[in-house]
Amino acid sequence: MNGFRIFGDYALEFLVVTLLVALSAFTVIFFVPVIVGVTGYFTRDINSRRFKDIFTTIGKNWKILIFYTLFQLIIIVFPVLNIYFFNTHPENTNYFVLAVSVIALVVGIIYLATAPTVIVNMDVKFRQLIYNGIMMLFGSLWRSIASVLLIGGVVALILYYPYAVVLTLYAVPYLISKFMTENFYHLKAKALNTSVFELKKKQKDDDYLDEKGAIKRDDDTEKNNEKD
Repeated sequence: MNGFRIFGDYALEFLVVTLLVALSAFTVIFFVPVIVGVTGYFTRDINSRRFKDIFTTIGKNWKILIFYTLFQLIIIVFPVLNIYFFNTHPENTNYFVLAVSVIALVVGIIYLATAPTVIVNMDVKFRQLIYNGIMMLFGSLWRSIASVLLIGGVVALILYYPYAVVLTLYAVPYLISKFMTENFYHLKAKALNTSVFELKKKQKDDDYLDEKGAIKRDDDTEKNNEKD
């Protein structure tokens, strides 16, 4: 029965996350904040995360999200539009503009992979976000390459097979969140001269214990206890 429950949780999660990301993509301007919110949601395990975590993450980071969203809109949307136009109108191709667009798009893809995890885990200003977004790549080469390739694959689908993108709206944010969170733990462990295991253990303790060492209780647990 527990297996069916977990399957149901993932199925519902797939539908809700896919719908939210798809709707935000249609509005364009809300896409980046939603991606950051989903990243914050996926940092928790399946048994403790709630859909409200998406919006809580956005609300907590709304100031940096203004600057980060504008940055991503400029460095991703305009290059994609340029590349799409040149692909559909090859006779009008300007190779200088095309080269600049490709370079800008690669930079945008890198920050789309790394910056949401930085925002979720660190209190940073925009300049610090730009620096730490690059540093996140050094947590693990293979995870960083995989994350960039995943986003690059989505961009390729947008350019050539846009209707297939909907199939990636859950899996890609989920995988990148996991990859980049591991990168973050590896970098933090190195900076603190400790192990990733110890960091995760402390994080788990912080999630369940308050500053006095007592078990934290969520709102539902407290309400149930009051009824008893």
